[in-house]
Amino acid sequence: EAYRAVDATKDTWFLPDGRALCIDAKFPLESVTALRDARSDEEKKAAAQRVRQDIQKHVQDIAGKYLIPGETQDMALMFVPSESIYHDLVESFDDLIQKGYRENISIISPSLLMMAVQVTQALVRDAKMREQAHIIQKEVQLLMVDVGRLADRVGKLKSHFNQAVADVDLIDASANKILSRGQKIEKVEVGGDEAKPLLTAD
Repeated sequence: EAYRAVDATKDTWFLPDGRALCIDAKFPLESVTALRDARSDEEKKAAAQRVRQDIQKHVQDIAGKYLIPGETQDMALMFVPSESIYHDLVESFDDLIQKGYRENISIISPSLLMMAVQVTQALVRDAKMREQAHIIQKEVQLLMVDVGRLADRVGKLKSHFNQAVADVDLIDASANKILSRGQKIEKVEVGGDEAKPLLTAD
């Protein structure tokens, strides 16, 4: 399997190179909720500042904890638990998305996570196919040998069948000759002191 759960808030995908791709789901949802609930301009400004601080800190925490040279992939994923929240971030905090990229942290929505899962599965399948390529090649070679043997045996069987047909034809010809001679014997007339020959040459 390419996937293995590590804890309730962080999952790890092991890619074909053996290094882990970490997915962090500890998204700072409270600040985003506060921004959505804000009514006055002052509340919105304060909530937006809190969102900016929380996400920047979370990006730095992920980069510091989950990007380990030689053990993890060069990029980690920050999971946003809602398409609408992700849309709001892209719409109003695109600089945070770009900052994440610079820190090798990709902020992703549920749909983007599904795409990442599919890509990872495809990579793992491809790697397994490459690992098993020599086994597959050997099996194909053995299969071709078996096909060659089958063709040879079919050829021999066909030859035997043709010979059997020829033998049946010869037997049929002999039977016809015997029948013909039997009919000639039935027609033999015996008279006087001489008898007509029972057999005549063909």
